[in-house]
Amino acid sequence: MSRKLQDSFTGPLRDASGKLVVPPSTGSSNNLFFRWEDDGEPVLICEVPIAQRALRLERILPHNAFADWGPMVFLCDYVISSHRQLLRSGKRVVELGCGIGLPSMVCAALGARVLATDLPQALEDMELNGAANAWPQKIWKVVGGGTEGVPVSKERGGKIEKEKLSQGALVEELELKRDMNVMRYRRMTGTGPTEGWVQLLRPSGIKPLLVKTELRPPAQKAKGTLGHGSLIVTGLRWDENDALSLMRRVDELEAAAESLQPVGPEVPAKRSDSFIMLPGQILRPDGFPKLADLVLCADVVCEPAYGESWEQLVEVIEKILAPEGHAVIALRRRSYDGVEKFIMRLARKLRFQRYRCRKGDNGVDLICAAWPSKAEQFEQSVDSPRNPRDSMYAAFGALEAA
Repeated sequence: MSRKLQDSFTGPLRDASGKLVVPPSTGSSNNLFFRWEDDGEPVLICEVPIAQRALRLERILPHNAFADWGPMVFLCDYVISSHRQLLRSGKRVVELGCGIGLPSMVCAALGARVLATDLPQALEDMELNGAANAWPQKIWKVVGGGTEGVPVSKERGGKIEKEKLSQGALVEELELKRDMNVMRYRRMTGTGPTEGWVQLLRPSGIKPLLVKTELRPPAQKAKGTLGHGSLIVTGLRWDENDALSLMRRVDELEAAAESLQPVGPEVPAKRSDSFIMLPGQILRPDGFPKLADLVLCADVVCEPAYGESWEQLVEVIEKILAPEGHAVIALRRRSYDGVEKFIMRLARKLRFQRYRCRKGDNGVDLICAAWPSKAEQFEQSVDSPRNPRDSMYAAFGALEAA
């Protein structure tokens, strides 16, 4: 068993017959297929045929949480079925409370620009899973070397190569020896040796040659294949001001990424954003960040575990959801879970539909929310005692769908 998998899986991986245990909640999916790769060290593989990808889950939930895969899998199924074209067009997706990050990786595999968020102390699993699927999170930027670049050696302490690592290049951290002031890297953008060892600081030990960065290469699309989106993993506490600041920071990162030259035959995927005003397009004020086209949450409401944090969750959703965006929340139903209070709070400003999972897992609800249309907003503005209106959304649960 791999060390990473052993750390996160506290129960037996195999049953009495020696067969690897399969998460029971994953068998009812229409778009995701799970299997074990049992080649020495077992690794859970999630195949996503529509994206032509097989995702490796280096870190998975503990064995006693396998039943809670239901919300995550149901969420992925719905997003693939209902928002596939939105993902392929490179729209912005934000997952709140990402955990191991399966929905985020599925969306990125389909071509979306994904921001996976969780508490800062809970990001390790997501970072490991992202790195295992070609979305590394330990990225460094070359800031030293001037026009000549930074010297590189193939082996640690070996001979310096003629070709140098260009200034501004992004590299993935493969092995860090901070006490020796060296790092083994893999180049992601810029020019220079594809892999090798490089010093982090100048010989004087004061000025850095490389610094850690949140910058990521832009979403890529190889010729003749589906898109390969981008994935940023970052910490976020559920505070509406912090969330808006994060959207603004991501805008800056994506703008900077547009000028980067990726390694390999891929070309930057075309973004759907345009300077030409299209029908229904919203013109944003200067300085206001681009918001999320899709907000995802899986199993994030449970008062016994998280208290009444659902109040802050709704505030964040309202703050970052674009005018034409959608919020999709999959929730496990438990005793005294607070889900009904969460939905009533969500319904104050957003319009929602509620679905119950009927296949394989009857304990999961799916909430699909969006801002009211302009016509609805106008009707609300002219409501008065002389002009009563029986809103189809006034009663809680009016849009429940079987």
